[in-house]
Amino acid sequence: MNRHDDGPDHGWVDPEGADLLSRTLGAMAGGVDPASPTGPAAVVPAMSSRVRRRRTAKLGGLGGGALALAGALVLGAAQLAPPDAAEVPPATQDFEVQEGYQPPWLGWSDLTCGMPVADLESTAPGWSVAPAGDIYAHSAELRGDSSRAWGMAATYEEGEGSLDAPPVLVWSKDGVVLDLGPDVFEGWDGQAEPLLGTGPDAVTAVGSSMTTCVPGSYGGDLQHETPLPHGDYEVRVVAFPQVASGSRATVVSDPVPVRLDAAGAHSPGEPHPGGSAVEFPEPAQGQVSRFELDRSTDWFTADMTQRDFSSDTPMRVIGRCAGSDPETVVLVELILPSTGEVLEGTSITCDGDEAGSAVGALSEHRSGETIDIRVSNVSDDVARLWISLEPETPVAEAAGPECSARGFEPQFVRGSSVTGSTAGTAGSIVIAAMDCDSDALAELASGYGTELMSGAETPEQAFALPEADPERYRRLAAVLTDTAAVLLDEGTPDATVVWPRVATEEFRDSDDAWAEVVAAGLLTPDEAEAQRADGYQGPQVGMNMDGDWLYFTTGG
Repeated sequence: MNRHDDGPDHGWVDPEGADLLSRTLGAMAGGVDPASPTGPAAVVPAMSSRVRRRRTAKLGGLGGGALALAGALVLGAAQLAPPDAAEVPPATQDFEVQEGYQPPWLGWSDLTCGMPVADLESTAPGWSVAPAGDIYAHSAELRGDSSRAWGMAATYEEGEGSLDAPPVLVWSKDGVVLDLGPDVFEGWDGQAEPLLGTGPDAVTAVGSSMTTCVPGSYGGDLQHETPLPHGDYEVRVVAFPQVASGSRATVVSDPVPVRLDAAGAHSPGEPHPGGSAVEFPEPAQGQVSRFELDRSTDWFTADMTQRDFSSDTPMRVIGRCAGSDPETVVLVELILPSTGEVLEGTSITCDGDEAGSAVGALSEHRSGETIDIRVSNVSDDVARLWISLEPETPVAEAAGPECSARGFEPQFVRGSSVTGSTAGTAGSIVIAAMDCDSDALAELASGYGTELMSGAETPEQAFALPEADPERYRRLAAVLTDTAAVLLDEGTPDATVVWPRVATEEFRDSDDAWAEVVAAGLLTPDEAEAQRADGYQGPQVGMNMDGDWLYFTTGG
């Protein structure tokens, strides 16, 4: 049975009859980011599998329309995916600590996963440790690889012995220890100043974004690959000095509250005035590092992100800072993480104006290394700041290939919504078309064995640039977003979703369906009138319910 606009619901479009794409775009306008690691693409298996050819880096370079489309299609699929097909997001995932497990590097201690925090006690005579700043993220987004760790400024008072390893962050909730921190006895060289701190006496307490207390997925070994769920936690700084006897002991601080959510880790505080004067811009081309601090809400956020490796390109440090005192000055240092060496120092005034200074090439001997940005004297009156290490001469964005879908703005007509695997495939196709990505379209068509146009063209020929048909890319995007689809042979192995609906026998005499393809730019009014007698002859797309792209061809 075919799907009519006013007929019964068959479960393959929005069960409420409203257009999923337009509704989900509204959600995105409220802050949903389709490119986020915890956004729609992370929780919808249909998109993560069907957009396997579209890497995160590629998506990051798309225009707003393409990203909006990706989010709309994915979110639409999420709302209608069967419950057992939806991946549970970090906020609600099944999280179970391996109670009693002790990481190997803590074998000398009484510390175990799942232990009561009441048993987390200091055992080093004369020592004390305390948090001395807000938690911050130390992230890396380097050529397709992403990682994140936590840092927090801490101070300590020495007792017997010495401290030769960084303190760690130990996480707990409801009186139970959920993470004992990373191994700081291998691969660490003494203490380091925090990237966000309160002065020269502070050291970095380090933490991993993956808890040490949940088993991984490989064999029976603990792989430390599971993040803590979103929520509110207590975090303690724990240090491990060597005492006079030569053995190690523990020093435990009082707890501080920390909140985890999709945006990262946050420390609580009173919102600082003046932050609205600073907006966080998109990363510049060639950016090596970036530091962001936001104290404009009651949960503070800070993140230092490594985005590329250093080179012999002349660089600059540029940024903006705002707060309650426009004369506040923030000191900025460029740090070589491998050695702790300070490469350059500069400053920025918190008057809300963008300012910067050239720092030159950071030495050919340091090419290929990462560089951190450290701000160690951020006073309480600073509300918001960003600092970027980027090329002194801005790098022009690559223009990329041109095609008819460049700048295309989808209309998302009522009835264009799809779900499940078909949503992921449709999203992949339209994103690739809007990005003028001939390789991605050819790969998609080859992978699905798609019938193309006359049938005599290979996928590479069909999507070669410049376009053989000057409107081919735009029409492909438009037929999937600007026309209503219909389901043929529902409930059978041959069930097929067809765009536009006027291409089917059921709608070939529908005035609305013909007006739809004219509005979508698939036909001119004269072409539509001429084709009415024999049926629609314009572009059309078909997919099966598994999301396989069956054809992109003309009628006849």
